[in-house]
Amino acid sequence: MKRILATCLIVLCGELVAWAQSGPLEPREKPQQQLAFYLAPEKASKQQPQDTPSQPARLFVNAFEKLAVNFGRDQITAWAQVDVDDKQCRISGPIIAGPRFELNHHRITVDYTGSGTVELSVAHAGKNDREYVLSKKHLHRRFVKLTTGKEVVLQSPYKGENHAWLLLRSTGNVHISQIRYRALRGRNTLYGHAPARFTFAHAFLPYRIMAPKHIDPDKRYPLVITIGGSGGIGTGNRKNMEMVGLSAYLFRNYFDDAQFACYSITPQIIPSKDCPAPYWPKGSRGAPTAAHPDAPLVNADGWYTQAVLALIRQMLADPAYRIDPDRVYLTGFSYGGKAVWEFLRAAPDMFAGAISSGGWAIGRLNENPSIRLRNMLSQEVQAYKHVPILITAGEKDTRMSKASRLANEVLGKVGGNCTYVEFAKTEHIPSAGKTWGNRKYVAWLFEQNRKRTQP
Repeated sequence: MKRILATCLIVLCGELVAWAQSGPLEPREKPQQQLAFYLAPEKASKQQPQDTPSQPARLFVNAFEKLAVNFGRDQITAWAQVDVDDKQCRISGPIIAGPRFELNHHRITVDYTGSGTVELSVAHAGKNDREYVLSKKHLHRRFVKLTTGKEVVLQSPYKGENHAWLLLRSTGNVHISQIRYRALRGRNTLYGHAPARFTFAHAFLPYRIMAPKHIDPDKRYPLVITIGGSGGIGTGNRKNMEMVGLSAYLFRNYFDDAQFACYSITPQIIPSKDCPAPYWPKGSRGAPTAAHPDAPLVNADGWYTQAVLALIRQMLADPAYRIDPDRVYLTGFSYGGKAVWEFLRAAPDMFAGAISSGGWAIGRLNENPSIRLRNMLSQEVQAYKHVPILITAGEKDTRMSKASRLANEVLGKVGGNCTYVEFAKTEHIPSAGKTWGNRKYVAWLFEQNRKRTQP
């Protein structure tokens, strides 16, 4: 009890300091569960789900609360003066979401009169350190010019940030009367995706899940699967969201766009030692083969691939999700790009479309496949050549571009439904951003429908 009281006193003192720096923050809309604007009560934080909860995923997909506050003229005038990008501006006190929360999709409206310009930016970080945030240009957005009374939406480019500051500057004879701030406050989310886990063959598959922003009970929505690279291997259910996958972009770039409303999951590839028998390496299922010796964790018959397919089937069968079975989309980058080909081998009739970015389809990475391997790939793709596949790679990513060209060539020769895009003068990691960050390619994926392509 003494420890809890001490923690509460520390939190209260922190709130009073922030209030003194920026003026009182008056929530216009109270978040769910009557949580305060500065959210760090010891009791509430203990009740939050852990990184790998065992409850059904549908309990966690609605993971957002609306956070809202109004700043009046006197409060704004009291904001501290700082230099940002060699220009003077005012900075608010920290807007704190609380531990195990993230803030994003900042929606801001400024009311002002007079002649001149008003510009605004949002700074964001995972800790309450204003000087640190201001010293790092990548932690604050470029200033945007505002029109009085018109809302702007700014996204944080990084995951899990629970502190935000408003940066404001003006020119001319401008009188600012009010700033209205709203944001999405994610409970235990990373890039908008909440943690969950799925049990398959007596082992746990950690994954992250996000639901559409608005769910119409009369509609069905696509399901997008994102497979991360080898850097995302683990069991903590965090590294999978730290890879440059489509799932992060679906929240950061496209969450407000009804065209891209979907369910999104990012299953984490677990270490080989955690895969149960009879799966490799404790058994023979999914073991490396002559055609698929590299990165066997995602082999078509392996535990990870079969676990994810079982999860997809369960979600399709669960009426709570409202998923369109004809719009299940598969995406992956690097190791995940290789996984795309393995999933297509394992379930050729499940997916309406796929994007493999910076991956390879057969053999070892960075090897020149023999004629025998090329012939084997020609046989394999016969099962899924009807699936629309977009293949991307960077020109300077020589290993992946060579492997991607091969896959495209083999598919093309057997009449496959494939498109290859190579990004000029682009290395491995940037090629992912040029794929997921290009609205044209994401729109192409969402246009695919299994009804039109099934043989």
